[in-house]
Amino acid sequence: MDRYLVLPFWLAGQHFAVALENVVRVLPALLSTPLPGAPATVCGLVNVQGSILPVVDLARRFDWPSALLTLWQPFIWLKTSKRELLLPVEKVAAVFSCAAADFSPAPDPHVPSSLLRGVLRTAEGMLLIQDVEQLLSATDESQLAAALARQGGGGDAAD
Repeated sequence: MDRYLVLPFWLAGQHFAVALENVVRVLPALLSTPLPGAPATVCGLVNVQGSILPVVDLARRFDWPSALLTLWQPFIWLKTSKRELLLPVEKVAAVFSCAAADFSPAPDPHVPSSLLRGVLRTAEGMLLIQDVEQLLSATDESQLAAALARQGGGGDAAD
């Protein structure tokens, strides 16, 4: 593949992106319901068109302070190999295509984070490409599955 399509977004003042292939859609802010027993990275659950989706706080995953949710905050609906989930972010930009030559994949020594898929060089600077499979750790995933099972809502795990 010589080009990548990504959806850029901002979180905690940092410029991120996710591969477009993992994006279902971008939604306006949604009110979530807390889920007892969920991992700290899960803010709660949201019902979107009959699908119960966990809301993941990426700032907590990076051990950064969580931002307050606002009325106009976008949520990115993502699909992973295990499930679909929502990611609240500060702002979303238009999808863009980038050259594969500008992408440095993890675990390149220049990209020392297991949470990232890699880094992209752009005219505006560096763009951190989030690995959607790492939004929840294995422990978080198990804890979330158990909390959902206790509540009687197994969620929509992706096939």
